[in-house]
Amino acid sequence: MPRGLIRCASMQALCKQKKGPGYLELIELETPSPGPGEVQIAVEAAGICGTDLHIRHDTFPYAPPVVLGHEFSGRISAVGPDVQTATVGDRVMSETSAVLCGECPYCQRGETNSCPKRRVYGVHVNGGFCEHAVVREEVVHQLPESVDFIMGAMTEPLAVCVHALIERTQVAAGQVVLVTGPGPIGLLAAMVAKAHGATVIVAGIGRDASRLKLAEQVGADRTVVVDQEDLADAVRPFCEAEGGVDITVEASGAAPSVEAAWQCTRKRGTVVQLGLFNGPITVDYSQISFREISVIGSFAHTWSSFDRALDLMAGNIVDIRPLVSGVVALDQWEEAFDRLEKGDGVKLLLSPPGATVGHS
Repeated sequence: MPRGLIRCASMQALCKQKKGPGYLELIELETPSPGPGEVQIAVEAAGICGTDLHIRHDTFPYAPPVVLGHEFSGRISAVGPDVQTATVGDRVMSETSAVLCGECPYCQRGETNSCPKRRVYGVHVNGGFCEHAVVREEVVHQLPESVDFIMGAMTEPLAVCVHALIERTQVAAGQVVLVTGPGPIGLLAAMVAKAHGATVIVAGIGRDASRLKLAEQVGADRTVVVDQEDLADAVRPFCEAEGGVDITVEASGAAPSVEAAWQCTRKRGTVVQLGLFNGPITVDYSQISFREISVIGSFAHTWSSFDRALDLMAGNIVDIRPLVSGVVALDQWEEAFDRLEKGDGVKLLLSPPGATVGHS
C-alpha cells in the first residue's frame, strides 16, 4: 500500500512543551484527523528555520504546547468533509497561515501576512515536525512534477524572498543588489535577485566564510568579509556612477548591518529590511531623509509568493539544492539543531519515520 494511504494511531512529533528555554521533546501524539475543509499530510521533509531555534530558547513568541515546523511538504494522506479539490496522494507543500480572519482589510486585499488574527503552523498551531500534519485545504499548493519533496520544503523560505524582492520591491535587470547576511534567507534573496538579472554582492563576517563561498557558487558577483575589508570600498566599483547600490537587502538582523546598508545604498535607493532583531536597535535615522532612501519592511509572504516560488523552482530558474546541507531523521533533531546553531551548514531538513526522502 502506498505510504499516502497509511493511517496510524500514533506518531512521533517534535513538540515545544511549555514556555522557557528547552522543553523541546520528541513525543508520541495521537495522529490527527482532518476536520471540515482540512487535509492530512504525510510529511516527507520539513526545514529547520531560525524561528525554530529561537523557540527552542524561548526568544520568539509562540503558543505551547505546539509541534514545531512551518516549512514542510508531503503527500495528502486523508481529507476531511467539504474538501473541494485536494485528493489523497497529491504531492503538496503547505503555507504557514493556520488562522486568518478573512474579514479585515488586509485579508480582503490578499495581504494575509498582515491579518491581525493570523496564527501560524509550527508556532501557534501544530506544524510539520511530525509524521502527519493537518492543515486547511486553502493553504496547500500542488508541487509541480519537477519539484521534489526537498524542494517543496524549501518553498516557504524562497517565498519569503519572492515577497521581499518581487512583490514588495521590484528588482530588475541591470540593478546592483547588496545582501547583508549570508544565512538561508540572505542566500535565497541573492538567488532571486540574480535570477532577475541583477548584479549581486553578498556580505558577511569571518565566521560566514563557507556561506560566502556558497554565495559565489550560486551566482553572487562579489562577496565581502566585512571584518576584513571595508564594505563601502568593496561595492564602489560596481556602482561608482550612482554612489551606491540600488537595493540593499538587510538579512542579518544586526544593527551595524543597518548602518552599512544606509551607507552603501545610493541616494533614492531602497533598503529592504528582512532580518529580525532580538530587540530595539539604535541607528542614524536621519540618513533616510538626507539620502532620500526608501526603507521597505518585508515579512513572511502571501498566496502569490508561493506560486511564484514554485514557478522559479519548476523552471530551474532558482536551484535551491546547493543550500540544503542535509536531511536528518526526525529522532536526530537535537544534533541538527545544534549543528545549525554552530553555523555548521546552511539548511537542514528533518524527515520522519517512513518517509521516502533519504537521509544524508
